[in-house]
Amino acid sequence: MTTATTTELDVLGALLAFDFIGFAQKSAALDPADARYGQAVGCAFGLAARRRFPRGAHPEEVRAYVARFLGSLEAGAEDFDAAVLEALIFAGLDGDGGQGPGLADPERTMQARLVLMLRWVRELELGPEEQRELLAQAGRRVAV
Repeated sequence: MTTATTTELDVLGALLAFDFIGFAQKSAALDPADARYGQAVGCAFGLAARRRFPRGAHPEEVRAYVARFLGSLEAGAEDFDAAVLEALIFAGLDGDGGQGPGLADPERTMQARLVLMLRWVRELELGPEEQRELLAQAGRRVAV
């Protein structure tokens, strides 16, 4: 696993643990100009999407989910376009690591994935051990 991969997964782990100081510190080490930027979080995002929508998802199910998400008072939800979030979710469900179309800015893509994943971890009631396994699984897949 590369240093960038480890750092991304550390950033995600800190966010999921509500360690906002650790999240901010670890995030500062990420380089959006790196060609592999977002790959590890994208992989974890795809894994989480397939847990949240285990049977796959009909387009209407994803649209309804995104509408509820954007209509909530979820921190950061209002910052994203519905079509972009839908595209990211479908890309994650398709197993392409969540790299789907819609966000040309890698930092915004990362932000969208993090906001959605934080919500999914809460919805799915993934405890610390399940979160660590999700991160480890993403790390193994990115390393291949």
